[in-house]
Amino acid sequence: MTQASVSRTRGQLWALFALIVYTPLPLASNRPWALALLGLLTGGLLLWTIWRPGGRLTELAWQGAKTPLILLGLWMALLVVQLIPMPGAWLAALDQSVINSFASQGEGVVSIDSYSTRLYLAKACILSAVFWLVLVLIDSKRRIEWLAMVIVFSGLLQALIGVMLMATGANFQLFFVEISQPRAHGTFVSPNNFAGYLELTLAVGIGLMIAKLDGLPVANWRQRVQGWLALLISEKALLRLSLIIMVVGLVASRSRMGNAAFFASLIIVGFFTIVFAKHVTQRTHDRQEKNTLRATIVFIVSLIVLDVFIIGGVVGVEKVVQRLENTNLHAQSALVQLQGMPGKDAQASMGIKPIEVRRYEQSVEERGEAVIPSLQIVRDFPWLGTGGGTFHLSFPHYRPSEVVGFYDHPHNDYVEFASEVGLLGLLLLALMVAHSVWSSVMLLVRSHDQLARGMAFASLMGVTSLLIHAAVDFNFQIPANAMLFLIVLSLPYLFVKLKH
Repeated sequence: MTQASVSRTRGQLWALFALIVYTPLPLASNRPWALALLGLLTGGLLLWTIWRPGGRLTELAWQGAKTPLILLGLWMALLVVQLIPMPGAWLAALDQSVINSFASQGEGVVSIDSYSTRLYLAKACILSAVFWLVLVLIDSKRRIEWLAMVIVFSGLLQALIGVMLMATGANFQLFFVEISQPRAHGTFVSPNNFAGYLELTLAVGIGLMIAKLDGLPVANWRQRVQGWLALLISEKALLRLSLIIMVVGLVASRSRMGNAAFFASLIIVGFFTIVFAKHVTQRTHDRQEKNTLRATIVFIVSLIVLDVFIIGGVVGVEKVVQRLENTNLHAQSALVQLQGMPGKDAQASMGIKPIEVRRYEQSVEERGEAVIPSLQIVRDFPWLGTGGGTFHLSFPHYRPSEVVGFYDHPHNDYVEFASEVGLLGLLLLALMVAHSVWSSVMLLVRSHDQLARGMAFASLMGVTSLLIHAAVDFNFQIPANAMLFLIVLSLPYLFVKLKH
């Protein structure tokens, strides 16, 4: 790429970085007004980039990530199909067997609510545009490193906001939303979605740290001491401190699955990397590469030991464990306060000992009680679903009498995707994720570039973590988390593009 084309895209690049940091700030952009503003900003940046193209940028992006772009395009085409009027016989052929049970379905379209699906399609277009912008504008190893640093900065900012606000113990409003729970939120409404965002930023930070391991040989103790002193004032020390703060924020969120998914993905991907590193060190004759791989092994082990057992023990892993222990349905049923009981003052005047009512955590059973009924939606609408963004409208028709309350999400991303976009839509998304995972594995195994290995590790860990978390939550429905997930998915393709 020429210097002239680099200078032409520099402004767009920094605008993209600003967009990444901005997106989680207004309630994770998970409000209609915030999503509209995100759409305006993304659309403006997209037009700016197209208006001032950088040479072969679009062609290189297509060559490096042809498969995911095709799959993403097919998925958005499926959403368009959900909005196209079609004869009733076609709907019946698609097994939309209970289509007439929804009063709003008079348009002859797949979606049971066209407005919700149009909004869902708009969100998909915004996220796809960001995915394309990353592929186009991140066109060098230096820019890949900058991208990783911006993601780490965004995670650090969220962790600092979450921990500081939680430490004050004060109730506050964020964009007219009351935030009062004694858990770290950052600028997210739900601490569980806040944890999901930190899972991704931590994965990128760990990958960036691996990329900075140089593996230079140390001859004597004097050089070793000089190396440690230099480390204290280097960017590695700042990055390591940022990782520690983000781990503190993740643990402070007290998200059960968020913490479990992060540590599980670190162990799973770390174990795979350690096995691979040992295999490579046995067959390579490059001394520096051997030292780098050994340093990678030491760093991963230190992460597991330091973050899980030391940092976690100081800032409150026991609180997360306590939340896990408090998810017992039998124990919860015994803590229901009887209706009509007199207040504390009246009880005291009557000589009645006050009843202790403790707060309890929502159990795993309660968290997933909408999942089983939602499977019936998938059975009735197997191929194309009920329409993107329509779960909150379809679920009341299937909700059992014993399940109370309003559910806008079933707390299981896989079931939600299957019910809204059908098994076909879920398959397209699964193929896209699988292709990225395979590309990351190949990059990690075959590349001799340490930055490529670090970003491959980051992509594998981030994807693994959020896929685990998706079993009991809805991070993929949150624009900020979904956008960052797509960026993490794109990391291996950025290196494929550099080869062309």
